[in-house]
This record gives sequence, structure tokens and C-alpha cells, in this order.
Amino acid sequence: MMNLKLAEAIIGCLQLSGTSADFGRLARFAPLDWERTMGWIDRAGLTLYLLQQLRDCGASEVLPAQVLARFEQNLADNSRRVDHLLYETGCINEKLDQAGVQYVVIKGFSLWPEFCSNPHLRTQCDLDYLVARQSLRTAQSVLLELGYEARRSAAAQEFAFERPLRRVPSQFDSPYNVETTPMVELHAGIWEEVTHHVPFEEPAFVLNSPKSKEWGGLRFPVLSDEDTLLLQVLHAFQHVLSYWAKLSWFFEIGRFMEKRSQDSSFWKQFGQRLEGAPQLAEFSTIALELSANVFSAPMPEVAQHWRQFLRPSARLWLDNYGHSWALGERPPHKSKVFPDSKLSLFISGEYIPDRRARRDSLRHGLMPWKIPGKQPSTFLAPVKNRPWTRVQARWLDIAFTIQRLSFHAGAGLRYLWELPHWRDLTRSTR
Repeated sequence: MMNLKLAEAIIGCLQLSGTSADFGRLARFAPLDWERTMGWIDRAGLTLYLLQQLRDCGASEVLPAQVLARFEQNLADNSRRVDHLLYETGCINEKLDQAGVQYVVIKGFSLWPEFCSNPHLRTQCDLDYLVARQSLRTAQSVLLELGYEARRSAAAQEFAFERPLRRVPSQFDSPYNVETTPMVELHAGIWEEVTHHVPFEEPAFVLNSPKSKEWGGLRFPVLSDEDTLLLQVLHAFQHVLSYWAKLSWFFEIGRFMEKRSQDSSFWKQFGQRLEGAPQLAEFSTIALELSANVFSAPMPEVAQHWRQFLRPSARLWLDNYGHSWALGERPPHKSKVFPDSKLSLFISGEYIPDRRARRDSLRHGLMPWKIPGKQPSTFLAPVKNRPWTRVQARWLDIAFTIQRLSFHAGAGLRYLWELPHWRDLTRSTR
């Protein structure tokens, strides 16, 4: 199990405003503490951000020598991986442009420099595109022509593609390794109502007059700054509904908030996007406040107006569970026997108006026996035309399933244990 005090110390070193970082706290932890916590910081996407912060402040020596060496190797590996992803992006973009596809690059490279100072610091898993609906078929054909193969996706508005496998992928693959195969995801929209049972009118993202951005010699179309922030907060909030989120997403949102803290013109424009859309204002506020809660990101002054749309139960959840929940693990991993991950189910049901859908969503959230659209045997796939890899894939799949069941059992019991306290907290707001 990870060392929670070390995790808190790491978060303390990544505060964006309000407090000075106490890097000396990191020196108090033994190499074994770091070894136990290494998986958590990698999956949280914070390893390279921490390394850069320590370098910038001349404090790298607080890390044990073997930990610093590992972090530096991770950065070298990730830099090669990101350069490869940039090359892949260039190849895809060229073909999409030739085919007349209307698209923008989202997440990933589009977050530089507002959300991320250097893409080499991001552990990017996918290449994501937001594509106009009338261009979807053409975009899919382009990827097939480039040698990608379609993969199943549980999301109704997401179409996933991947290069043919050369080896059996594993949940333990390094996120920094160039051999860890990225997915290419075409998004027709961001909000997955079918998955969450939360009806919501997604804001219109402008694709016909995109902003242009350049990094690493590649120029690519992206959303406006207002649309990019909206997309990021909606993406993060959807993962709150799904009881896990990558902690680096909130760090990156917080970094944007810090860089634009004095830009009243931007926040006025952003606020105009939220006017007349109370749900959008509420979802955005929750994501922004999680960034402020965990990383001390400065909330804009106009956020006081948005907070009026925040329902009392959401306010209680943010104040009582937001910080500990954000530090939780991504399924099927767990940082403690009874992880806090599923405590977000306390508020996810608040946004499901249909009683039956609310009950079904809670039941599936507590113990999802299978992922929609996937049978358990397809979590880890064998390599095509290599029959001997089926045994390897099967054993990895069994281990994954056991881990997943262990996580869901522990997280479910933690939810049930906390449920009476949550009901006491919310009783006065009903």
C-alpha cells in the first residue's frame, strides 16, 4: 500500500499558490516509502511534474538517489514517447486535412502551454480528436487506411482505434515507454449521457474556425481557450461521476487558473459561456474547486456568482470528501484496503432525475460485474496470428479481474460504512 503521508507531501510540493512548498518533507521518507508510493504517483500523472518542480527550485537532492535516477529515466523515456506521439499526430492530421475532415486536437498537445508548460511532462495515453459529426465516417476511414484497427469502446460518442498489437499489453505497462501503444480516439461529443444517466445539454464547441497552435514543429487546430477549459472541466467532472480521476488533470486545470488569475477579461468571457446554463456552471465549479482544494489553485473572483448554482449536497461533498477522494486510486489499483474512490457516488446520484436509473447506476457503481460493451476476457487481448499469446493474455486477464474485484469490494464497503454519516450531513439540506 502506498504511504499516504508521502502522497500528501508530494501534493504539498505542487501547490500553485498561497503556500510555500516544504521540499524538506520529502527527505524524511525512506526509499521503501517511495517504492510503495511510486505506482500511485505514476498513475496520478504527477511524477514528472514533481521532478520539474524540484529541478526548478534546486531541490532535487531531497529525493533518494535511486528515486531521482528513476524519475530522470522516466522523463527521458517519456520524452521519446511524446516525440513519437507527435509524429503520429502529424501523420494523422495530414491525412485528415487531405480528406477534408473538420476536427480539432483536444487534450494532449492542445494543453500546451496554458495547462502544461512542456508536453514531455505529461503521461499521455491517447491521441484525442473532436470531430464534426458529418466528418466522422471519413475520419474513421482515414485511420483504417493508416493501418489502425477499430477497438470497442463503452462510450457512445467515442470511437477508439489502435495499431495492431505486437505484444500482449498489460495493465502494468510503463506509461512512459514508447512501446506502450496509444489509442486514437475520435469524439463526436464529450458528454456521455448513456454512461452516467445524467441528462445534460453539452455546450457547442466551435470547430469551423479553430485556433491554430504549434509545438515541436507541428501546427494543429485546437479549440479556443474558453472551449478548452470547458472541455477539460467537463472531462474531469465526468470522471468524478465515474468514481476516479487522474490527479494531474486537476493540477493542469489549476495551473491554467493560476496563469489566468489576473485575466478578468478571460473569466468574463468564460462566465458568459455559463450564463443560462446552471448545470454547466455547477459541473464547472465542482471541477475548479477540486483543483483549488487539492492544489491551492486561485479561484477567479467571478466564481462566487457560479457557486450559487452549486447544490448543498455538492458543497458538503466537496468540503468533507473532495480532497481525500481526489488522492484516491484508479481502479483496479488501490492505495489502501478500503479506498475512498466510490464516495463520489454520494453526489453522482444527485444528478440522475430518473429514480430507476439512479438505482441501477448506484448498483452498477458499487459492483460493476462487467464493463458495458466488453466481456471480461477482452480486457487484455492476445496478438493477432500468434496463438501462444492467448495463454499469456488469459493469465493477465485473470490477475486483472481479481484485482478489480478486490478493489470494488473494498471501495464498496468503504461507501457503505460512510453512508450513515453522509445521510446525517445531508439531512438538513433536504
